[in-house]
Amino acid sequence: MAPRWTERVKRDLSGRYVAGRDGQADRGGTYARGSLFLRMDALLRHLPTKPQPLVVRYGATVALVALFYVLVIGVQGEDRSVGFYFMFPAIFLASVLFDHGSGLLATLLSTGLLYFRLAPGREPPPSLAFHLVAFALIGVGLAIASEGLRLAWERALAAEREKDLLLRELGHRAMNNLAMVVSILAIQARLKTEPEVKAALAEAIARVQAIAAAHEHFRPTDSGEIEMRPYLEKLGDHLGDAFRGLRPIAVRVRVDDILLQAQQAISVGLIVNELVTNALKHAFPDDRGGAVTVALQHTPA
Repeated sequence: MAPRWTERVKRDLSGRYVAGRDGQADRGGTYARGSLFLRMDALLRHLPTKPQPLVVRYGATVALVALFYVLVIGVQGEDRSVGFYFMFPAIFLASVLFDHGSGLLATLLSTGLLYFRLAPGREPPPSLAFHLVAFALIGVGLAIASEGLRLAWERALAAEREKDLLLRELGHRAMNNLAMVVSILAIQARLKTEPEVKAALAEAIARVQAIAAAHEHFRPTDSGEIEMRPYLEKLGDHLGDAFRGLRPIAVRVRVDDILLQAQQAISVGLIVNELVTNALKHAFPDDRGGAVTVALQHTPA
């Protein structure tokens, strides 16, 4: 009987788990979205908080413009007509780090420095005015768009955090409801005297506990995935406790560091619950002792 159980578990896990791992086909969208928000959150944590004092904002802006102006001088060399676009990063950084006012200041300073760099003490060529005006207009647009980009990041992260909070609250409520169901079933099991009814209620309790354990290990901020090792370890403890005192059978769990989506993890938990329960009931006749091992390993495709 044991080989059939093993074959059944391997068949189900290989189909479900590999489908979720290969090329991110099954969970690629959720994984990529969660990873993007984590990177955005890490980036925003390193940016200065708003609002910064005026002296800090404008002082840092002047320093950024000076830094990139030195870079422009190094790039231009003898030919002063190239490399002025290296001033755009200063405008972008000032706007993202602080606000569009700092970006506009960076645009004004950059335009003035480029003018004195390209036409020092002589009549500027007609084309210079066109290039400087185009540079200033692009700088103004870049300043406004860059600040809007940061605001969009902050709003998206705020919405994501609110969603995570709601998901956690929903998970807590689901766990409370499942605990209530388990309590009601346990009370009914104690009131019943028929062995068949008590056994059916015990199986129902084990199934509900398997689902509740998955909810307990659900982490919305980790792309909706469940760590299978603590999940199955807790499930094994529940099953072992159910038969403890009745038969000397241990439940051992050996699981690799594997993450599965919540729906897949619950399916795996229900399968493990059924197989371990059947093993505890039927694999050790004549009240013999022993051990049931639950193993879940990641085999590269």
